Amino acid sequence: MTPSDLQAQAIAAIKAWWLDPNRKQVFYLAGYAGTGKSTVYEVIRQELEALGAEKIVTCTFTGKAANVLRRKGTLDAMTLHAATYSFEEDPKTGRFTFTKNPMGPAASADLIGLDECSMVDDDMAEDLLSFGKPILVMGDPGQLPPIRGPGAFTAGEPDFFLREIHRQAADSPILRIATAARLGERVEIGDYGSGVKVLQLTGETAEEVYRDGTQAICGIHTARHKITAEYRKRRGFEGVIPMVGETLICMRNDRSRGLFNGGLGVALKSRKVLSGLYRLDVQMEDHEHPDPDLVVSPHHFLKHTDPTAERPQGVRGLLEFDYGYVITCHKAQGSEWPHVTIVDDSGSFRQDAARWKYTAITRASEGLTLLVRR
Repeated sequence: MTPSDLQAQAIAAIKAWWLDPNRKQVFYLAGYAGTGKSTVYEVIRQELEALGAEKIVTCTFTGKAANVLRRKGTLDAMTLHAATYSFEEDPKTGRFTFTKNPMGPAASADLIGLDECSMVDDDMAEDLLSFGKPILVMGDPGQLPPIRGPGAFTAGEPDFFLREIHRQAADSPILRIATAARLGERVEIGDYGSGVKVLQLTGETAEEVYRDGTQAICGIHTARHKITAEYRKRRGFEGVIPMVGETLICMRNDRSRGLFNGGLGVALKSRKVLSGLYRLDVQMEDHEHPDPDLVVSPHHFLKHTDPTAERPQGVRGLLEFDYGYVITCHKAQGSEWPHVTIVDDSGSFRQDAARWKYTAITRASEGLTLLVRR
């Protein structure tokens, strides 16, 4: 692992920050896809360990991102909530609750490395900062900003910005298309090889979103609802309430339960309760145990057949889930899949059109189908 000149400068800057007795708590390393943030992090980990950092905790916002880091060799990578919070099970209800853990990995770390930092909101950032540990945050400024304001760690200017695409990474067709999208260039229709293709969106090519082994991403909810209805029909799921085995996505944070907006899971059990609410048992992909008896608002599920459905009023503590077969680009942030099929709705995002397309494309690690509207 030989860093480039720019990567070596980033490593030197982080090392200088670490050695400064008056250092600020957070160092923000920014970099586009393919610039080598992971290379910089692995090298600086080794160097700081040699300087006495005995416990370096590496965490990400989503379980999928943590799994990606583990596959790439960072075997101790964990989710941010696993590093920051502890969970307890109520023996009567089986419910798990999460509270800030004063004895957890983040609290005992010499350094916290946080990847995909743009997804972290102010509340979670405040909990992480409260441990008083130095934090190296890494993010991609080319991606979409969070829906509600800037990310807690990315609102300011980076301490170091990796802008140079690494030569080996530049050979990836996914990265070539992503870079063109980020620069606002036209992405041409064609087969780019290695399972990467750009097609015009037609009735025939739209079949790509229903294929097995791909995660479908779109931008607007009308498209998401239409695709989801057809997806469920093809797989024999019926009715509005989720059936056993259906893919679900969390639509709202609930830190007490360790549930975060954009997290994916599978329905294990579902039933209606009074007032038309749903009670679900869900196995979240980044939870070791199932989450039982989640009282969920029905409005996201109802919107697939009734666009006027609204969140119930006067009912406190409701969780929010929806079907997760096709998800919006905003919800896909922080995650990665081997193959992604994108319905290009970037034109609906005006000044953020390039960021939208770039963010969606970089969710794919191995294969990509981009369906463009021409």
